[in-house]
Amino acid sequence: MDQAEAVTAYLDSLPPTARQRVEQIHSAIHSSADGLGEKISYGILTFTLDGRTVCHTGGYAAHVAVYPVPDASDDPALAERMEPYVAGRGTLKFPHGAELPLDLIEDVALAHLARVRGATRP
Repeated sequence: MDQAEAVTAYLDSLPPTARQRVEQIHSAIHSSADGLGEKISYGILTFTLDGRTVCHTGGYAAHVAVYPVPDASDDPALAERMEPYVAGRGTLKFPHGAELPLDLIEDVALAHLARVRGATRP
């Protein structure tokens, strides 16, 4: 099975609400940067740039998640915005009953892209 088929199979395996929300995250992350690839890694959707992992997202019965939490030590505003969603080590968790903060998810993806590119986040 190629990567595109694996991604489709993963999305097809999700409960309907989780799938819809993962697809929203998928669109938000792809809109934040051109040229991202994707694959299934650790059993969840993984975004890549030039073969390097940028971040992951997963869908579950009660929530969706983005992994890992980026280092926001140089961006206190981003750290503050992420704080309500930090769940456990390295996880941003978004319950299905709450609005999905797509602008935050895009900024998280940008922070990860800066790390992958070896640049300082603007």
